[in-house]
Amino acid sequence: MSLVKAGKTDPLQEFEAMVNVQHLLDDGGKHWFEHINRLAASTVLSATFGLHCPTGHESELTNIIDVSLGSRITLALPAADYDIQLLSKLVHLGAPTSSIINVFPFLDWIPGPMPWRSHAQSFRKRHDEFFESIVDEALTGKASGMNTYVITLTTAVSLHTFVLACIRYPHWVIAAQKEIDDIVGLDRLPTFKDRPYLPFIEAVVRETLRWRPAGRAIEHDKSRYSDDHDKFKPERFLDTEGKLKENYETSAFGFGRRICPGAPFAERSLWIDIATMLWMFNILPSKEIDPKTGVRFEYDDGDAAFKGDLTSAPYEFPAVFEPRSPEREEVARREWAECEKDLNVLLPMPK
Repeated sequence: MSLVKAGKTDPLQEFEAMVNVQHLLDDGGKHWFEHINRLAASTVLSATFGLHCPTGHESELTNIIDVSLGSRITLALPAADYDIQLLSKLVHLGAPTSSIINVFPFLDWIPGPMPWRSHAQSFRKRHDEFFESIVDEALTGKASGMNTYVITLTTAVSLHTFVLACIRYPHWVIAAQKEIDDIVGLDRLPTFKDRPYLPFIEAVVRETLRWRPAGRAIEHDKSRYSDDHDKFKPERFLDTEGKLKENYETSAFGFGRRICPGAPFAERSLWIDIATMLWMFNILPSKEIDPKTGVRFEYDDGDAAFKGDLTSAPYEFPAVFEPRSPEREEVARREWAECEKDLNVLLPMPK
């Protein structure tokens, strides 16, 4: 879609951030992990195919989450069961230890339905079926050049990681919220017009992308980030005057000609989603009991807390999204009631 490439999707992304706030207010973050998945996938589907998914129950949304994130998405859906997890299957198929033919390639000469061949064919079938169905239902009938998988995956995983950083390293949250309050105030939600005046929030986005990427060796180079490279520290992207340092780059979207063309779209999504959540909520650890241990859930940001050869995604964990004040909740509810909800207005289709 040309609007995606032209960077004219800001109204849509602000709208999706507002939808996310409504879901989090409704349940206090009980299903926050699924809400974030909905947010990431719906934003991409809306911008790319004109398919908005506000509830999380839409088949297009659950399919793309299944494809991109390789996770079971229930979101209060009784008997919902998405057993084939395409991205995790892709990672498994691509791993050196995934199949004996990676060690003995000549075995692939054996005819017939060998296990490794069946697994690959199953993945390809699901992949093709998904895109055939979604393109058929798209409003434009054509996809943009944006890599739907990568954008959904990067946005969702980055926001999950951001929430973990709020809980594990809360020292920076106070500074971030103060900056937002000073610029945005208390009577409206953040918008992209505020972005040039919020360098600390920009630093939070950069640190979110740096902290736990798939290419971790690059982003945790001690020569670039010193001995505290494993800590979440947005200040590393600011100079002594609190301004953003120059010559920023990230490996989160690839390099050179292999860089994802949707990277600017994903970064804008991350910015507005993070700014809106920090304006609205205190993101706190949950006091609920971990069913695996029988004691209160213990938060960890070490390697054991993350999964995936490709995604470096955190395992699901509980979190509390506490409104910072009743007045802020009232503002968020009012803006939602009064906002434009017609996708054709938020993101006009090129004629």
